[in-house]
Amino acid sequence: MRAATVFTLSAGLALPALATAPAAYAIDTITRVTTSDDGRPVVELTSNALWVKVSVLASTAPDAAVLASTDDLSWQSADEATDRSYGWTTAEGLKLPEGTRLGDYPVVVEYRLSSGTVQKWTGGTYSHKLHTGVSKLSFDHKKTSYDDRNVVLSGQATTWDPSTGERTPAREGTKIKVSLELFDFDWRYVDLTATTGADGTFSLPFTPNASIRRGKATVVEPAADTDPDAGRPVPEVGVETTTYRVNAGQNKYRVAKNTDVTMSGMVQRLTPDGWKPFSGIPVVTANTEPNRSTTVTGQMGTGTTAADGSFKYGARATYATQIYTFPRPSVYFSDTAYDQGEIAVPQPITYSGVNITMDEFGKVRATARVNGGDCRDEPVHLQVSFDSGRTWSKLKYGTMQWDNSFSYCKIDVSTWGYVSAMYRLHHYETDRFALKDSGAVKLARIETRFSAFSVSPSRPRVNSYMTVTGTVQKKTGGTWKALSGAKVTLLFRPKGDSNWYWVTRNVPTDSAGRFSFKAKNYGDGTWGMVKQTQTGYFYSESKEKYIDAI
Repeated sequence: MRAATVFTLSAGLALPALATAPAAYAIDTITRVTTSDDGRPVVELTSNALWVKVSVLASTAPDAAVLASTDDLSWQSADEATDRSYGWTTAEGLKLPEGTRLGDYPVVVEYRLSSGTVQKWTGGTYSHKLHTGVSKLSFDHKKTSYDDRNVVLSGQATTWDPSTGERTPAREGTKIKVSLELFDFDWRYVDLTATTGADGTFSLPFTPNASIRRGKATVVEPAADTDPDAGRPVPEVGVETTTYRVNAGQNKYRVAKNTDVTMSGMVQRLTPDGWKPFSGIPVVTANTEPNRSTTVTGQMGTGTTAADGSFKYGARATYATQIYTFPRPSVYFSDTAYDQGEIAVPQPITYSGVNITMDEFGKVRATARVNGGDCRDEPVHLQVSFDSGRTWSKLKYGTMQWDNSFSYCKIDVSTWGYVSAMYRLHHYETDRFALKDSGAVKLARIETRFSAFSVSPSRPRVNSYMTVTGTVQKKTGGTWKALSGAKVTLLFRPKGDSNWYWVTRNVPTDSAGRFSFKAKNYGDGTWGMVKQTQTGYFYSESKEKYIDAI
């Protein structure tokens, strides 16, 4: 094994003659030179170098003295836990001449690769300074719990003096930065600061509310003559979990939008003595199940348990949903147990394009468009009022259905109506939608009738003409009166035929409501009269007359 060659000089260095490498082989593979916490130079150079030598110079002057030199270097691999870099290094720190002032000194590195040529690199520095870092570090707890969440991190900072090679307590007032990686339901990163006392010790109390997975303690803001050591790993601290159970209820199932329901119940924790009240913990009600996260999504209300574990608070409802009540998630809970309920919050709807009509036969039809959400199969009533809208009763039941475009719902309800009444659409409150009435409309028509209808002769010949007469009346003020100006149509249904055919139409009634006209007889069959459509009047028809033609 090659013996170490360390030179400590105070005068200039007579370097051996070096063979200058051809340009094609002058490959600089050194990335940097650093100084370890105990004064060892580390040359970050490819591991297959055949020979490496480090020299520390007094200055950058061409004739600067060599303060220390050695070629007894060996390869070391990187270590993330201690921030140790890979490269070529010595077994011990370099010893500079006694009295050398603290500071950074230039470095010359000579090395030979497999090419066989010696190369020279300059540009790095050697740190001949005090090195201060954290030497001791411990927590007063290995685990925290729901009832005992605080920990104290204690440690000591020490300083290595390159002149003596000894470590002593760091200066009083040295600042220590503690960087922690915490995990509750996700990673969190926290930076804390401690200050050393006269003996270099420090104490840092804090509440992680999480497990401490990783971290480092590092000196910050060092003096000009001091370099900080690599950070010291922080010990891990676990968490002790608590098992709980929750029972909850609500005082209402259906509520108006943006109003509260009252949530109440009990939370208990499992102890060595069995289930006991879990007091002083926050409880929440939300519209989503709890998950392994401290963030509660869809929170509706929150409260705190009393000494007996009970709770009571209001939860604001905005729409129909499942609701979940549970202690606010914590890293100290072993699960995410909850109690589940359901709440109905009827949403508002509006009508547009409402149209309520009654035809001459007395059929009332109501149509409308419904806006406000997916209202398929929601109930709707066609209502009627006979006292000018003071009281209403159901006339016909129907349901809302999607329009063909599936963009809104529609209503289409029809039934037989009355001579004179008010009508409206009515949606009573359901779990999905709030009560909604349309505007009311009054519909009325005048009743009519054929008070007389005759054919003469009673047995006309086929293809001969017969005289058709009759009278049409209207009902006003409870009395039947002549209906003048009405138009009537004569209809015929041949014997053995199921269809009706018109024979004569547009025949008007006179001022007495009478009509009279000639019509051709087509053979055996049934004859009848109908009043033609007339605005504001009901349809009417005569009694049927069967004629046996000659």
